[in-house]
Amino acid sequence: MIAFATKTAPLCPHCGRPMRLARTVPRLGGLPELRTYECRACGVSFTQAAEQDEDEEAAHFFAEAM
Repeated sequence: MIAFATKTAPLCPHCGRPMRLARTVPRLGGLPELRTYECRACGVSFTQAAEQDEDEEAAHFFAEAM
């Protein structure tokens, strides 16, 4: 299980440092957005599917910013 430092920055399961978002794959049809995180310190990376409420929250944030 991956621990989260914040809502968007998971902690590295190997060294415990915050990971950085390396890339995203937009959601397609009924499939969720995929997010790949990397730890620069130890080279660990993983990809996870975004939760539906996270996608809606991000869309709302960007809509308000415009």
